[in-house]
Amino acid sequence: MLKKVIFSTTILFLAGCGSNVEPYPAEYANADYELSDSDAQRWVAASHQAEQCIYPNLTRIQQEHFSKEDAYIHSQYVFFYPLEEIIGADYVKMIQQDEKSMGYAQYQYKKFKQTEFDPMPAAECATLRIKARDDLKVVKGQYQSGMAVDESKNSATDGKNSNPDGIATNENKFFFDIIKWGSALLL
Repeated sequence: MLKKVIFSTTILFLAGCGSNVEPYPAEYANADYELSDSDAQRWVAASHQAEQCIYPNLTRIQQEHFSKEDAYIHSQYVFFYPLEEIIGADYVKMIQQDEKSMGYAQYQYKKFKQTEFDPMPAAECATLRIKARDDLKVVKGQYQSGMAVDESKNSATDGKNSNPDGIATNENKFFFDIIKWGSALLL
């Protein structure tokens, strides 16, 4: 009898000390990419940082009424860009192309949604806001050149900026020469 009690106690003790491993959901079996728990935690923290930086006062109702363009920028800057920094662009594309991988990534995101995070540094946040705002303009059809614009060359003689987009004008004959040479080569 004493052996049975000692044996039972030992088994219960060992079972209690075992690791608590959560089961892998069967619906995501054979996913092309399985996001690890540590990567998911880092992703959730980076995602929360980006959202608090770009959309500090966003409510659920406002998010539900986003235009298509706003929803696209939100998903890119809050979900996909932070994930890309953690696992790389190739794996993000793999996740986006595989329904099971995308489902598992969403499962992991929800699992660690309550992860604590520190706010993004102010300088990094300001840069991210500018990029998001510029990308939103581009998505909405307000083209912006990605090239640096020299304001002194674009300003007219009266001091007004006559060409804010940096598009070539009479002041920049080189651009027109390139077009002329290119069209001459095609003919």
